[in-house]
Amino acid sequence: MHFALSEDQVLLQRTTEEISAQLFSNPSVPDLLTGGTALRAAVWKTLVELDLVGLLIPEEYGGGGGSVLDACLVAEVLGRHIAPVPYVGTAIAAASLLRFAGGPAADLARLAAGEAHSVLLGSTLEVPEGTATIAFDWSAGARGVALSSDGVAAAHELSGAVPFEGIDPLHPLSRVQPIPAVVATDDGDRRAWAAAWVGAAAFLLGLADGALKQAVDYARQREQYGHPIGSFQSIQHLCAEMLFRVESSRSITYGASWAVDHAPIDEVERLASAAKFYAGSAAVEVCETAIQILGGIGVTQEHSAHFRLRSAHLFHSAFGGSDAPLLLLADRALETV
Repeated sequence: MHFALSEDQVLLQRTTEEISAQLFSNPSVPDLLTGGTALRAAVWKTLVELDLVGLLIPEEYGGGGGSVLDACLVAEVLGRHIAPVPYVGTAIAAASLLRFAGGPAADLARLAAGEAHSVLLGSTLEVPEGTATIAFDWSAGARGVALSSDGVAAAHELSGAVPFEGIDPLHPLSRVQPIPAVVATDDGDRRAWAAAWVGAAAFLLGLADGALKQAVDYARQREQYGHPIGSFQSIQHLCAEMLFRVESSRSITYGASWAVDHAPIDEVERLASAAKFYAGSAAVEVCETAIQILGGIGVTQEHSAHFRLRSAHLFHSAFGGSDAPLLLLADRALETV
């Protein structure tokens, strides 16, 4: 089977890249930390105007009627530019729950219009089983999306929100009053969480790709002993391994995101779990290696490299961490024994 992006998807990818390059041409740490709220609002407004926030929402509710792969292409670009916006938590995870799990038309329309929504998770960022207490990719005033007791997704007003400090300032988490949330059982519910997994994988892919590009650019410019450090074999080996991890993440993430809209649910969950685990572990590894290549500057608070690594750890832990996808893969493998 030949797999390639369509002309529309290539255009979507290129447009998002051009917009992101304009908005994040060279984000500084002070800009991201002290001006994060204003930057976040400005970027979100742009994404809404381009109909990217409601990309997964059906057209009859004011959305773009796009595919999960379309949304993942956008998430990848935003990850590459370490964009401080709740795209995965809102435009992919929350939108997928509302779309695939029969969410109310009013909630679908609000999200498509750009109103703040956060997907709700358990206390350790797992898919909730009984109650949800953490708003992921949280924004002030956001409504929380979870599966209600009838298995239908709904957006809830959140009360008592207490933001966590010091985890990832670009993608805030907030503790909220417990919201009832049931385990996904039918096709739509399961497909929605699979979409969240591949959305996170796409963002992790973007983080890794951005770290690779940052490290390679630095290796071409930084000189030691009169030569660019990129000419040293040890650095070349590190960059080659990073490239392998990035391109492998891209292949498995694109394939899994396409499957969410087209494959049987068991196959969807298998591919989505594999993409989530591989892209997560790869992103953490690539971001750490990039810091190693950057040397002393890479471990300073003034450099943006630590933002990539912090986001990589957060998104690798989201929706069940590394254990959940591995346990699902193990269960599927044992079913065939």
